[in-house]
Amino acid sequence: MISKVEESSLLDRGGRPTLRDMLSQIVYDPAHGHISLRNARLVLNRASIAVQLQEELVRRFGPHEARVILLRLGFLAGTEDAKFIRAAWPDLDMGDAFTAGTRLHTMTGVVRVQTVYNDFDFKQNKFAAEFLWHGGMEATESLNRHRNVSEPVCWMQVGYASGYASYFFDKLIVYKETECAAMGHKHCRVTGRTADAWGADDPMVRIFRQEVVPSLAELPHKTGLLKTAFHAPPRNAAKPAEDASLEDVVLAPVHNRLDVIAARGLPALILGPRGAGKHLAAKYLHHRRHGIGGRLRRIVCGSITSEQIDDRLRKVKQLRETWLLENIETLPEECQLLLAERIENQDLPQGLQLTGSSIRRMSELIAMPALRQDFLFGLAVLPVELASLQDRRGDIPDIARAVLAAIVESGSSPQHRLSRAALDALAVMDIPGNLPQLRSILQVAAFNTETDGGMRRPREIQPKHFPCDLVAAPPRPADTHVPGIMDLLAAGSLTIDELNQQIYAEALRRSNGRMSAAARLIGVTRPQFVYRAREFKSHAIARNTT
Repeated sequence: MISKVEESSLLDRGGRPTLRDMLSQIVYDPAHGHISLRNARLVLNRASIAVQLQEELVRRFGPHEARVILLRLGFLAGTEDAKFIRAAWPDLDMGDAFTAGTRLHTMTGVVRVQTVYNDFDFKQNKFAAEFLWHGGMEATESLNRHRNVSEPVCWMQVGYASGYASYFFDKLIVYKETECAAMGHKHCRVTGRTADAWGADDPMVRIFRQEVVPSLAELPHKTGLLKTAFHAPPRNAAKPAEDASLEDVVLAPVHNRLDVIAARGLPALILGPRGAGKHLAAKYLHHRRHGIGGRLRRIVCGSITSEQIDDRLRKVKQLRETWLLENIETLPEECQLLLAERIENQDLPQGLQLTGSSIRRMSELIAMPALRQDFLFGLAVLPVELASLQDRRGDIPDIARAVLAAIVESGSSPQHRLSRAALDALAVMDIPGNLPQLRSILQVAAFNTETDGGMRRPREIQPKHFPCDLVAAPPRPADTHVPGIMDLLAAGSLTIDELNQQIYAEALRRSNGRMSAAARLIGVTRPQFVYRAREFKSHAIARNTT
């Protein structure tokens, strides 16, 4: 039991903000139904909800998935609170800001934290800690519901502690609950270490790296230099922001599928023409599965033997590695058999992400006699197909901006921007070499703007700056189309308006519903396109009602 004197001293113990500081700044605003701390809204909930949520998740998804979900929610809450502390008390010493997490957790009624040891050094990037948790919400409510548990249950709190510490160290910190009051212990005991200190093969580290925080690049970075999936919009095919990375715009159509493959630890097969971004997809998959560490190894399938593969598999062990098997159709049959058996028996090393690639379509690969079906379909659980720039004309302006930004960031060119006319020209340009050719075109165009007595300064790229020798004119439609269209017109089965309507509809389809891109594709302005599209729609409605 804690005496009144000890209870009072707790309010002023530790660095700033103390518990007393926090409590003095809670504002209850009944007129608006708000409770806030330094303008951050708080909500009072019954503690039993936490255990009811845990039980419901276990019933619906099983104990492992439920644990991962609550660890991730806790991790998110921890990083959010870490950001809040830094923003609400910006003048705090870094050490005080870091230890404020224990006081904030106590103030909000989640748990009373008692420090056993808390050794950290921000300059040397070292961390090790152990705490006792008294009256923890998850453990106490579990006892109140008379649950018989044989393992720790404070999943959300463990995630919270890990997320809070990870924010301050810009690296993954993993906490483990070694004692739990719900199991009959006097209190809960948690120990925190860096993921590297626990070791790559540690079961809890693997859960955090592979399922809770799939990529270390997603750790919320206090300087804002690293992106975080927790604060980014959901992956979808919507138009990327103008400052989106090359990875974002090129892989936007397949991000969700790559995320599922990484989260489930599946082998992968990435298809697409040369230069469409297959290596970029493999790199993204590697980072989602293993974080920013590990190694992405490119393997030319036509020049490797089964003995070499066997040897490399032995060396992988618990390392974090991704193999990109390039042009899987050229892989010798004995190698295919070896890998097919490993995949089927789930006998691949824990740290290996096996990824194949090919420039051929799935239907072509299936028809190849030299390619074993068990190997092909072992990789192609969720095949990922990337389109050429020719088939993504509506996305070319966004991709071009991202490529140019990457060129500038690499230091090979000063700041430049693409004019509207240049973007329009690129949208209709034939670029069979895909990303490598587009990069070369933009590099030369940027160089061509840097005149003015040799002084390099930011310039706007115009169509005239594009290199003629690197740009192929878009192919003209075959003349054989004209007689066919004329025959349809003569037979009365196609009118000029219907032909135009089909052209507009096809342009809209190829541009993924984006009016501006569709207008550029057929050489009209956006207002003209919108007007004509509406006109066609009204005519179609009129025909259907007569």
